[in-house]
Amino acid sequence: MPDSNGKSRTTIPPTVPIMQTADVYRTKSIATRLTDAEFVAVEAAASGAGKKLAEWLREAALKQIRGAPEEGGKTDPILLAEVIALRDLMLNLFAVASKGPLSDETLRKISTYADSIKGQKAQRILSLKNRQSPPEGPDETA
Repeated sequence: MPDSNGKSRTTIPPTVPIMQTADVYRTKSIATRLTDAEFVAVEAAASGAGKKLAEWLREAALKQIRGAPEEGGKTDPILLAEVIALRDLMLNLFAVASKGPLSDETLRKISTYADSIKGQKAQRILSLKNRQSPPEGPDETA
């Protein structure tokens, strides 16, 4: 397109894509009150993360709603395996002890067995849980 001098002008495309959806612009705000101690703690956490207070608070709030499944958080597979091992150990100890005194060898065998199956049982439980859980995050069909 020629300008007033008769020279041709070209339009340079923007280097940053222009977002045209209303979702991109933050237009809402939330106010809250904190005690002095709470404010100091929140401010320290934001500073420790290298972020401005508002940015840190926004990310913390969004992480809370996006990252926490309905049942109170993600299951730690190592912790689950240890709980399974303890359960298995206790059930087998009670079963054997009800028949009479336990030898050291029997205790070692029961403990070794509990340790050997805990990982497999934990994986099976987590697999079943993941198949039954709805996908995380907001429902995009609404």
